[in-house]
Amino acid sequence: MQKILALAGDFYHGADYLREGLEGIVRDKYSLDIKDNYREIPWQELEEYDVFILACSGKLNPNDEIWITTEEEEFIDNYVSSGGKLLVLHCGLADFSTEGILRQVVKGHFLEHPEEHPEILVSPVKNDLFPVEEIEEFKIVDELYIVDVDLEDTTVFLQAESEEYGNAIAGWAHQYGQGKVYCLTPGHTLEVLKEEMMAKLIIKGVEW
Repeated sequence: MQKILALAGDFYHGADYLREGLEGIVRDKYSLDIKDNYREIPWQELEEYDVFILACSGKLNPNDEIWITTEEEEFIDNYVSSGGKLLVLHCGLADFSTEGILRQVVKGHFLEHPEEHPEILVSPVKNDLFPVEEIEEFKIVDELYIVDVDLEDTTVFLQAESEEYGNAIAGWAHQYGQGKVYCLTPGHTLEVLKEEMMAKLIIKGVEW
């Protein structure tokens, strides 16, 4: 059984809903260890896990300093480049240094989102890297993340469209050294995580 480690929860994204959502998606097939405090993450032992899910903002509170250290970013870099898999979910894309090692690994970061949560049409994007044949279009009410993505260094497999705010990238993936990185922008509520296609996207990321 694959082992998954997740760091989940911050000021705007409660650990409880992320825990319930992730457990509901993976518990039948995978061993899931969820932490809501970065100090509890075994940074030097990440290689013991097949997948590391980052679902925690770089700032636990809006006025905080960025919590992650350069050393911890290096642990993630080494983990992925040595064959690990990093799944960055929603808030895991926000408030980390855009000049740091983690940004180099992820190849993208959160810029902003509209204040309101619009209805969003999420659609797969055909590509040569990540299989999306089983993913159907689906609608959610969620934060529409506007992101900066290094398009030359990664592969977009998911897009989001809002009638009010236009189009945005919703998912991208790439190989990094011997490992893989997989990013999803939706995920602000438990209802979104319970959406069938959203759950399937997370599972596909784990199994990719």
